[in-house]
Amino acid sequence: MNTQAPRPLAHLLVLAVLSAAGQAQTPSILFTTSQTEQTLSGSGGTVLKDLHPNEVAHLGFTPCPVISAEKWAPHTCYQTMAGNENGGPDYYNPTLFGSIDALCEVLSPIAGGSQRSVFLSPSVAMGTNLSGAPGLRPGDLGRIIRVGTLEGQIEYFLRAEDLQIALGLPPTPIVVDVDAAAVDLGSGIYLSVDQTHLINTPCGPTLLQDGDVFVIPASAITWTSNLCVQSVLPASAHVLYTEAQMDAFVTSAGIHDRFGTCVSQVLDVEALEIDYSGPFSLTIPCPGAILTVPALIFTAETLTGGGVCTTAAGGQIYAAGCGRLGMSCGTPLPTLGDQVGLLPPSGSLGVPSYLNALTGSWQQLFVIEPKQHMFPRNNPAVVDLNVPPSIVFAVLAVQWAPPTIAQSFTWGWNYFPDAYVLPWAWVSTPIWTPGFHTITSPNIPVAIQLVWQALALDTNGQIILSTPAMMDVL
Repeated sequence: MNTQAPRPLAHLLVLAVLSAAGQAQTPSILFTTSQTEQTLSGSGGTVLKDLHPNEVAHLGFTPCPVISAEKWAPHTCYQTMAGNENGGPDYYNPTLFGSIDALCEVLSPIAGGSQRSVFLSPSVAMGTNLSGAPGLRPGDLGRIIRVGTLEGQIEYFLRAEDLQIALGLPPTPIVVDVDAAAVDLGSGIYLSVDQTHLINTPCGPTLLQDGDVFVIPASAITWTSNLCVQSVLPASAHVLYTEAQMDAFVTSAGIHDRFGTCVSQVLDVEALEIDYSGPFSLTIPCPGAILTVPALIFTAETLTGGGVCTTAAGGQIYAAGCGRLGMSCGTPLPTLGDQVGLLPPSGSLGVPSYLNALTGSWQQLFVIEPKQHMFPRNNPAVVDLNVPPSIVFAVLAVQWAPPTIAQSFTWGWNYFPDAYVLPWAWVSTPIWTPGFHTITSPNIPVAIQLVWQALALDTNGQIILSTPAMMDVL
C-alpha cells in the first residue's frame, strides 16, 4: 500500500542545505559508466575525454541544450589518495576498484563536496597495504581519507558487516556486494545488492533478489557525529520494491534502450538516488510496519544508452536540467547517451553503457591526468588539465613522492581540499585561460615517483587546487 505523505522535517532541512550549497557550487550529478565511454565534448582532445568504469564523471546541466559529462575523479586521483595500496613495485594500478558500483554523499551545509567526501563501493576490494584490514570491499560504502599524518585510510559510511546485520544475516563472512545506494537522513538508506540472498526482515524471512530495492529505516540506524552509520538494529531492513515492481516502474516509464527497444525489465538495479522533486509516500510492507519513503531515481542493467528513470508517479523517465534522461518509446530515436553528456557511436545507436553508479551533488571541476602514468627516465612528463572558468591564472606543479604514498595537508574546502605539492620541485609557466590544456615538463633524468597538482588563483583571490595525480618514472 502506498499513499502520498507530507515531507518530513529532515527532508526540508536537506533541501535547505542543498539550496545553500548550490549558491557556491554547481548543481550536478556524478556517475560512473559500466564500460569505457567518451565525453560528448571530446575534452579538448585530452586524455580527460576517456571515462573508465573506475572513474567518476560530472554532469552539470548548463548550458542547454548541449551538455557534456567531464571527468571529475580520474583513477589516478584515487590512486594518489590510496598510495601503493596493493604493495606492488609501482604506484600505478589501472584496475584500482575494478569498477565503481555505487556512489553516495551526505551533503554538508558548511563544506563543499570533493573527491574526499563522496562515498563509493568498489566491485574489487582495494588493497590493504596501507589502509590495513578490512579495507574498502564490495560490500562497503567508504571513502579514502587522511587521519592525522596517516594517508590512505578508509572512512566507512556503511560497513558490510552492518549491512549484513540489518539484513538479518551473520556479520561474517562477507557475502553482500552493494550495487546501488542512496541516503536520505530522515527516512533511511536505500540499497540494492548484486546477488540473491535469503534474509530476515521485520516482515519475516524473504528472498532478496538482485533487482530488489530495500531500505534500512533511519529509526534503525545510530549515526556518528559526522553522519556515518555507527550501528544498525538486527533484521531491520525492509524490501521496499521487488524486482517485479521495479520492472513495472521501468515499463511505465516507457523508455528506449540504446537500440531503440522499449525496456520492460531491470534485471539488476544499478544505481539509486533520492528524487527530491517527487513526493514522499507512506508504504506498509506488512501489517504493523509503516515507512515514509521518497521517490527514487534509478538506473538498471537494461538501461543502456545511459537512461535514467524515477519511481515517481508510478515510473517515469527522469527529467533534469535540459530535459529527460532517456528517449520515449514510440519516438524514432534510441536513448543515445548524449542526454547525460556521453558521445554515442552514431546518431542511431546509443552508448553501450548503463550508468553504474549515480549521486546528486554540488561540485566544481579542476582536474588533471597524465597522458602516461608510467614511462622511462630521460623523457618529459605530459599532463592534461581541465581548468575552471573563474581563474586569474593557473600553474602545474610537481613534488617528489615517497615510495609508498604521497603526503598531503588540508588546504581548503573548495575544489580538491588537500595540498600535495607545496612546496614544489618544479612549476610550469602560467596558464591564463580556462578550459583544456596540456603541459610538458623538462626531461626527468632519474627513476622516481612524482605527485602532480595544479594550483590557480581564482577571481575571489583564493588559491584553489586540482585533483592530484601520481606518476612512475622508471
